[in-house]
Order: sequence, then C-alpha cells, then structure tokens
Amino acid sequence: MPELPEVETIRGDLVDLVVGSRIEEVEVLAPALVEEPAVEEFVRRLRGVGISGARRRAKHLIVELIGGDSLVLQLKIGGQFLLVPPVPVPETSLMLVLGLDGGRRLFLRDETGFTRARLLDAEGLDARLAPLGPEPFDDGFTEGYLRGKLGSRRVQIKPALLDQGVVSGIGNIYVDEILYDARLHPRRKANTLSDGEWGALYRAIGENLRAGIEHRGTTFDLYRDVLGRKGHHQDHLRVFLKAGRPCPSGCGGRIVREKVGGRPTFYCPSCQRENGSGGEQTLDLGAL
Repeated sequence: MPELPEVETIRGDLVDLVVGSRIEEVEVLAPALVEEPAVEEFVRRLRGVGISGARRRAKHLIVELIGGDSLVLQLKIGGQFLLVPPVPVPETSLMLVLGLDGGRRLFLRDETGFTRARLLDAEGLDARLAPLGPEPFDDGFTEGYLRGKLGSRRVQIKPALLDQGVVSGIGNIYVDEILYDARLHPRRKANTLSDGEWGALYRAIGENLRAGIEHRGTTFDLYRDVLGRKGHHQDHLRVFLKAGRPCPSGCGGRIVREKVGGRPTFYCPSCQRENGSGGEQTLDLGAL
C-alpha cells in the first residue's frame, strides 16, 4: 500500500514530468473510482484544464489545477499513476486515462480496484484534509507534540501511530520499522514510555520516512512510480515480512509475526519487550 514515501515519490515525479501540461481528454473506465462529484461533472471540470502543481497530504496525492480545483487520489493498496510514453501502454485494470497536450497520457490503474478519486474545490479540499494530523516533517511535529498527544493515553503504540489524526502518512510497513528502531513493542501502552523512549520514537519516525523517500518507496508487488519503476526500500527493511529470520541486531532473537490492532505486525520479541524492561517474555511460537 502506498504510504508517505511512495506518494511523495509519485508527487515529485509529477512535478518534474507533468506540471505545466494541459488535460485535453478524460476517460473514466471504472465509474466506482469517482467518489465526487458525479462522473459527468468530474469529466467536464477536468477537460481542458492545466496542471499547476502536485502535492501530498498524508497518503493523498493532490494534483492542483488552474482555476482552483484539485484532483485528489487515494491510491489505497495498488494504485499506479503511469505516464505514457515512456511507459508502455497498460492494458489491464485501467480506471482513468488523462490525455495531455503533446500526445502524452496519464493512466491510472489498480489491480485491486480500490483507488478512489475526488475533484474538489478549495473549500472541499480543506474539509477533506481537516481531520488529518501534522505531517512528520512539519515544524509542528516535535517530540513534545508526540508525547503530549499520546503520553497520557493507555493506547497501544502501533495503532496510535497509524491513527492519521495523530500523525499523517505512516502506514503498516513503516510503523513496524519505526518501532523496531525505537526498540518498542508494538503493544506497549503509550503512557508507559519513558522520556528517552519518546525521543527514540520521534527520531525513528523521521529517519525511516526519509530513508523510504531516498529509496523511492517500497515495492513488494504493485507499487510503481510515474515511470513504472519499482522502489528500493524493500531491500533495506529489517523486520517487515521477515518472520522467522534472525534479528538483524544480533540479539539472538527471531522476528515474529502477530496481529496488532488487526494488522499483520513484525517485530523482535528480544529487542522489543512488551514491558519495556528487557525481562523474560513468553513467545507465541505459532506466530513464527
């Protein structure tokens, strides 16, 4: 699923390759894609409009249009936004085709069919984004903010970090890597973290997301950038999808897979103790 680093990579590609183009043709191939407005109005308002910018908010990809509207895409699990040429014309799982001036086209495809699109004016966009928490790279996102937002709550730390109202853009891949770096068990209650652990968590958030952007995202299966290229961050993951493998820290433990907050979760029980004390912990061998 595209998370902050993947959507940020696509945003950067659009800025470099597409901003300044004009949308000449619009073809909606999967009407379920368009959540608002009605498909006919969606097509009418997009056709003939210039693309003035591209930005990201949380996991939302926002294509800014001359005149004030924004095309807002949630790529969900498997959405791809591909520029043709140079990418070969995709033939399956197509949802939307935007014909640009100069003979190029943007193809939105998704094998899962879960990608959704909205065409919003400025007021609608503000309302859509209002519930989101701060971006991890915003000045307002500090160690103090994080501790103040969660430090008094008896909530498990992994689900808390996935709450987009707390911090925007973190998803299931990066949160497991973040918690591994901070040496925090994903079920630790937020109100049990020490000052040092809040600092380690805050640093791990920034470091892991920056690394994901530097490596142009994580590709296990479906994620591609605008030119159809895979990301490389999957080559740098320590725990995610590594169940049964030795912990890379050399602690002697092995990575386990469990469900936390309904999400598949990977961590090292030796490095990431649920009580935070480094004491003995019983493992569920069925999760290996």
